Amino acid sequence: MLRFVARNLNNVYKFSELQKFGVSFLGSGNAEYLENLFDQWYQDNKSVPATWDSYFRQVLESNNFDFTPEPQNGQAVSVRLDGQSGVRKLLSDHFRVLLLINKYRHRGHEKSQVDPLDLEHIQQIGKVKGYTKLDYSEYFTQEDLDREFYIHAVGSTGITKDKQMMKLRDLINYLEKAYCGKISYEYMHIQSNEERDWFRDQIEKYDEFMPSKEQKLKTFERLGQEHAFSTFLQKKFNTSKRFGIEGCDSMISGLQSLIDAAANAGAEHVVFGMAHRGRLNTLYNVFQKSAEEIMVEFQDLKSTFNEDIWGNSGDVKYHLGSVHNVLFGDKKLRLEMLPNPSHLETVDPCVYGKVRAIQDYFQDSKREKAFGVLIHGDAAVSGQGIVYESLQMADLEGYKSGGIIHVVSNNQIGFTTVPKDSRSGLYCTDIAHAISAPVIHVNADEPELVDKVFKIATEYRYKFKRDIFIDLVGYRRYGHNEQDQPKFTQPIMYEKIDKTPPVFIKYSDKLIAQGIVTKEQVDNLMKTHEDNLELAYQKSRKMDYNLKDWQPVPWEMIKVPVLWGRIKDTGVPLNVLKTLGEKINKIPNEFNAHPQIRKFYEERLSWIQKDQPIDFAAAEAMAFGTLLHEGFNIRLSGEDVQRATFSHRHAVIHDQKDPNGQDYVPLHSVIPKGQEHRLSIYNSHLSEYGVLGFDYGYSITNPNTLVLWEGQFGDFANGAQIIIDNYIASAESKWDVDSGLVMLLPNGMDGQGPEHSSGRVERFLQLSDDDPAVFEKNLGVRLTRQMRNSNMQIVQCTTPANYFHALRRQLRRDFRKPLIAMTSKRLLRLQAAKSKLIELTTQFNQVYDEAFPEFLVEPNQIKRVILCSGQVYYDLIKKREELKQNNVAILRIEQLAPFPYEFLQKIIGKYNKAEFVWVQEEHMNYGPWAFVRPRIQSVLAKTTNISNSPIQYIGRKPSGSPATGFHQLHEKEIQTLLQKAFEI
Repeated sequence: MLRFVARNLNNVYKFSELQKFGVSFLGSGNAEYLENLFDQWYQDNKSVPATWDSYFRQVLESNNFDFTPEPQNGQAVSVRLDGQSGVRKLLSDHFRVLLLINKYRHRGHEKSQVDPLDLEHIQQIGKVKGYTKLDYSEYFTQEDLDREFYIHAVGSTGITKDKQMMKLRDLINYLEKAYCGKISYEYMHIQSNEERDWFRDQIEKYDEFMPSKEQKLKTFERLGQEHAFSTFLQKKFNTSKRFGIEGCDSMISGLQSLIDAAANAGAEHVVFGMAHRGRLNTLYNVFQKSAEEIMVEFQDLKSTFNEDIWGNSGDVKYHLGSVHNVLFGDKKLRLEMLPNPSHLETVDPCVYGKVRAIQDYFQDSKREKAFGVLIHGDAAVSGQGIVYESLQMADLEGYKSGGIIHVVSNNQIGFTTVPKDSRSGLYCTDIAHAISAPVIHVNADEPELVDKVFKIATEYRYKFKRDIFIDLVGYRRYGHNEQDQPKFTQPIMYEKIDKTPPVFIKYSDKLIAQGIVTKEQVDNLMKTHEDNLELAYQKSRKMDYNLKDWQPVPWEMIKVPVLWGRIKDTGVPLNVLKTLGEKINKIPNEFNAHPQIRKFYEERLSWIQKDQPIDFAAAEAMAFGTLLHEGFNIRLSGEDVQRATFSHRHAVIHDQKDPNGQDYVPLHSVIPKGQEHRLSIYNSHLSEYGVLGFDYGYSITNPNTLVLWEGQFGDFANGAQIIIDNYIASAESKWDVDSGLVMLLPNGMDGQGPEHSSGRVERFLQLSDDDPAVFEKNLGVRLTRQMRNSNMQIVQCTTPANYFHALRRQLRRDFRKPLIAMTSKRLLRLQAAKSKLIELTTQFNQVYDEAFPEFLVEPNQIKRVILCSGQVYYDLIKKREELKQNNVAILRIEQLAPFPYEFLQKIIGKYNKAEFVWVQEEHMNYGPWAFVRPRIQSVLAKTTNISNSPIQYIGRKPSGSPATGFHQLHEKEIQTLLQKAFEI
C-alpha cells in the first residue's frame, strides 16, 4: 500500500509549469531513473520533489487508477494502488511519448522542407543540418507504432491538451506535419511559458488552417500583380539595375496579409525599413506607388538638374522612401518606407527610433498605434553588427517600441557568397535567440503558408509586444543585379533555379487544378496588368515629374513659439530665466538625495538667486527648461547621460535610501502635471552606431522635439560613422528628409592620451557642404540663407551662454538642421568659463571679438590677431596675461560650419595693421585647420585695408595618433604652441 502524504493543494503545479523548476523531468531520457524515482514515490510520495509528485499523480489520475481522496488536514493516509508494474509501464510510456513530442517541438525545424531548391544537403552551398532525423527508435520499437499511447498532459497546450490517446504512428505523422513541413518553428527557447503555449496552439492546430476561396483569390491577384510588374520591368529596362524580388515573390502577398492583420489589430502607422532587394516591388505592390513615377526614375526623367538649387543631389530609385495611406473602411493606415543607403541594415535602428517617436507623439504607451517592419537579407542579418545593436533595444525602457516584425528575404546567397561562408550558425536568423524572439521558417514557394505566417507574426507582435522573425526561404532568380552572371560562382544553384517556375505560375496552376480559377482568368489578369503598365510607361516618357514623395506627418506643422519674441530669438527674458532657474534647481527636502548632489543643486540655485555667473551644466539645464516651458519636447539619450560622463549633469536623481523609490527629475518642475512624457532622458546600452541611428530616426519624426545624442567621449562617435555619413550629413540632400538632431561630443586635448582627447571635428568639417566660393563671388542671396542652405552646423562653444543659445536655436526657427557640438570637458569646471544670466537674454554669437579690449592697444595698433576655436582660447588668454602682451587680439570662431564669413569680416576690418594666425591645440592634420584655412583666407582677401598674407598655422605637428600618451610631452607641446602664438 502506498503511504500517500497529502500536500498543500496550492503547491500542486500544472504540467505546463513543471519545467520552471530546477528539476527538469523532460531533460532526462533515462527510463531507469524514472522507474527508481517512481519506486521511491510509491513508498512515500513526500520523498520526491514536488514536480515529480505532481507528475505521477496527474498521469495516474487521468488513467483512472484508484486513489482514496486526499484528506485536508495534512494527515498521511493509505491509498489503494493496483498493479504497480502496470503503473510503471504506463509512466514509462507516457514519459517517452512526451520526450518524443518535446524533441519535435525543439528540433523539428531541422527536418523541415522550407527550401524550395532543396539545397541544404549540398555541403558546398548550404549549412548542412546536423540533426535531420527525428527517429522514434530512440524511444520505441517498430512494434510500438500501432500501439495507442496516453499523450495527455494536464495544463498543457497543443496536441497534449486536445488529445488523450493516440497511436504512435498517427502521433508521429501529426508531429511531422506540424513541425517538419514547409513551415517550421523555433520557439522553445522563449523564456515565457505563456508565449510558448500560445505558439504551440498555433502550430499543433495546423489542421484548422484552411484558406477560403476568397483568401486564395486575394493571394492569386496579389501575386499576379507582382509577377506582371517584375516581368514588365525586366522586359523594358533589362539593362538597368532594379534588384528584383523574383524567387521570394510571395513576400509581397505576405506583407499585404501583414497589413490586413495590422489594420484589424488597430494599427494606424506601419514603418518599413529594407534594403534595395525587392524595394521597388514593395513600393509598387504594397505602397501603391505609381508605376509612372517608378518608370520615370528608371529613365532619369524625374527632374532637371539645377546646380543653383541647394540640396539637389537625389539618389538612385531603389534607395528612395515613400508614404502611402491605405483605407480599411473608415480607418486609415499610414505606410511609411524609410529611405536608406546601400549600407545594409543601417536603417534598422532608424526604424526602431521612428516607431518609438510616433508612439511618443501620440502618447501610445500600449505600443499599438504604430509598429515597425524590417526586411533583411539573409547574409546581412547574420553578418552586420548593427542588427545586434538594434535588437538589444527591444526591451529597453527608453528604446522599446512594442515589437518589430523582422522579415528575412532569404535567397540563400549574399552577392556571390553562399551560407556556409557567410555565417557560423545553422540559420541566418540565429541572432533572434539573443533576445528570446521566436523564428518562423517558411518555404517562399508556398504563398498560402507565407500569408499565414505573416498573419501569425502580426498577431504575436500585438499580443505580446515583442520582436519576431520570419525566415522566408526562397532564391534569387537573377544575379546580384540583373546584369550580373550568377553561374560564374553558383552553377549548381542556378541550374536548379532555371528549372524552377515562378511562384505565380506554380500557384495559378494549383488554383486551376482546384477549379478556383481558369486558364482564361489567369491570362486576363496578366493582360490587364501588362496593359496598365504599358500605359504607365508611355505616360512616363512624356512627363516631367518633380514630386516630393517624402513628407512625414508632423513635419507638416513646425511649432512657431508665440510665447515671446520672434522665431529667430533664442534669448529669454531675465525674469523668466530666474523663475525657471529656481524651479529646476530645487530638490524637495523629503527626497533622499546624495549630499553631494544636493550641494551641487544648492550651489546652482544660489547662482540664480544672487545673479552670479553660471556654468555649462546650468546653462544646458536652462536651455532644456525654457524649451519645455515654451511647449517643446526634449529627448536626451546616450551612455550615462542621466549623470553624464563627467558627473556634471545629474538630470535624474536617485533615492539614496529607498531602493524602490521614485527618481526625482528637477526639469519636471517646469512641466504641467500629466505632461512629464515631454521630457525623456535615457541612459542607453553600450552602443554608438545603434543608438545614434535610433535617435536619428526619432529626430525625423517630430520637429518640435529637441533630440540629443551624447557620446560618452567624442571619439566614440567613430563607431557610428555610417549613420553620420549616410544619414545625418546627407539625408536632406539625397532624400529631402530633415533632422534637428544634436550630437554632443566631449572634446579636448587634456592629456588623457590618444583615446578620449579628440572628437575628430575635422571629419565633421569635411562632411560640411559649406562653399567658400559663394562668399568670394558675392552671392549675397546665398549668404542670407546660409544656415538654411547647409547640410549641418558644427560649433565649439566657449561660453555657457553660447551653448544655451545653440541648443535653443535648434527649435526657435522654422527649419531643422543637425547640430554637431564639440563640448569641452575641461571648461565644465573652469571658473573663467562661466556666463552671466543677462547673456542668456541675447543671441548666439558665431564669432566672438576680443573680450578684453580695454587691456589692449587700439585695434589699428594690434600686431597680431589670433583666430581660434574651442577651449584653447582660455589657455591663450592665460598665456597673454602671463606675458603682459597688449598688442595681440584673440578672436573665437564659435560656429565653424557653415563658416561665418560675414560675421568675421565685420570684426577683422579694424585690425588693419595686424598679421593673422590660426592657433589650435590639435595636431595639424586634426582639428579645424584644413577647413578654416581657405575660408579665413577668402575673408581676408575680401576685406579692405587688411593684409592678404597667407594665414599662419600654430599648433601641434602632424601625427598619426590624435594625442600623445605621455603627460610630460603633452604639457611640453601645449606650452610650445602657446609660446609661439605670442612670438611676433
